[in-house]
Formats: sequence, structure tokens, C-alpha cells
Amino acid sequence: MVEPSNSRPVGKRETREALIRAGIAELAEKGLDEPSLDAICARAGFTRGAFYVHFEDRDDFIAAVMERVLGGFLDAIIATGSREHDLAQTVARFTDDVARLTSGAEGALLGLPVPGAGRAIQFHRLIEACTRSPRIRERWVALVREAIERVSKAANEGQIADSVRSDVEAEQIGTLLVALALGAVAALESGVPFDPALARDGMLALLRPPRAATARQEP
Repeated sequence: MVEPSNSRPVGKRETREALIRAGIAELAEKGLDEPSLDAICARAGFTRGAFYVHFEDRDDFIAAVMERVLGGFLDAIIATGSREHDLAQTVARFTDDVARLTSGAEGALLGLPVPGAGRAIQFHRLIEACTRSPRIRERWVALVREAIERVSKAANEGQIADSVRSDVEAEQIGTLLVALALGAVAALESGVPFDPALARDGMLALLRPPRAATARQEP
């Protein structure tokens, strides 16, 4: 094992990245409790001394891993505010991601690759971590709030463009869609039947302005 070779910012970023990737792989393989910090550090190729340069303790580390996994998923699918990432595409991206999960693909959580892992970090494990640690829960809540804000912004832009119904507040749309997304992943892990294509079509139908839905029904 090695210590960081220098104190340059890029060196520190690389060390932290290696530790987080090792943590994702270890937690995916063994769960939250079994992997020791020594095992995580050994997998990353660093000592505990390097670990404590970047993380206060185990809870701080798990929070960082959760932020990377869930945050990476949100970045991949949630609208950025640009026209090419509208609300309809956000819905489609999420359901396509869930479809990949239902296909049995390994080594991914919510579409995010898990380097070196033979299986995914289970979603319910992240929820379990939130129940154990106020700090982890605080980071989780912050990520979910950010997701709601981003989806709400996309909904508002859709309302302005008249592609999203305007009789429901954008923030309510954002809250409901994020809650549905998290619930869908929980349902999938617990074995509840979930058809991504039907979910996509249903959500998009609910989002369309009422007159657009009526026009589609006219001969």
C-alpha cells in the first residue's frame, strides 16, 4: 500500500476517487457492515492515514459513497435545464434505466457502473444507512431535495413551452416524480412487478396538458 505521493490538488482528488471506488466495490460485494476500513484501503492501494486525510470516519465515507452512487444516477437522468434535457426525456431516461435493472444486469446501481463489483449496492442498504446515521440521512435528504428542484425546473420550463400541464405547480410535479422514481427502485428490489414502458407512458400521459390529451383522442 502507498501513501499519496504528493500534496498537489490533483493527487488528492485521485486518492479520494480511488477510495470511493474501492468502497463502492466492497459495499456492493459485502454489504454495509462487513467491509473493514483496512479492506477498503487495501483495495484502493492506500493506508488508513490516506483515508483519514479525506474522510472523518466511516459514516462520512459511506455518505460520500452514497452521494456518488445516487448523485451519479441523478446527474445521468435528471434534466439540466437545457432544451435537450426536457422533462419527457428525464422520464424516459429513468424508465430506460429501470429496464436495464430488470434485465438482470450486474455491476450497476441505477445505471451507474460499480467498478470491480459483481453485483449492485442494493437501494435498501442506502436507506438502512440513513436510519443509522443523522449525517448520512442529512446528505440523502440534500440529494433528494436537489433532485426535486431540478425536476421542478424542467417541469416549469415545460409549462412555459406548453408541453407540460400548467394546472399543477411545478414543484408538486417535481416532488411526485422523484418520489415515484425512488419508489419504483424500492419496488423493483422487493420483487414487485414493474413495467418500465407502461410507467413511462403513464407518467407522460399525466404530464401532458389536458387539451393535448383530448386532441390525441379525437379522430
